[in-house]
Amino acid sequence: MKKLTILTAMLLMSTGVVVFGQDTKEKAKEAAHQAKETTKAAGRKVGREADKAGDKISKAAKNTKEDVKDGTDKALDKADRKMKKAERKLDKSK
Repeated sequence: MKKLTILTAMLLMSTGVVVFGQDTKEKAKEAAHQAKETTKAAGRKVGREADKAGDKISKAAKNTKEDVKDGTDKALDKADRKMKKAERKLDKSK
């Protein structure tokens, strides 16, 4: 009888250890899943920020290109006006 009681107590204790082990395993799996989701979210945010930065760089490059073009056009217009003025002066002096 005494052996049966001890055996039953040992069985209950080992069952408790197995249940505790399963609970710990489930908690570890959940923590790993949460870490994975957090990492994914961080990666998506980095991607979005990189896209925004790329858009800003593209916009700045486009604006710079347009500014250079505008400046060149203005310089050419100014040179053209000066040439026409010089031609008029030359025509008047003849």
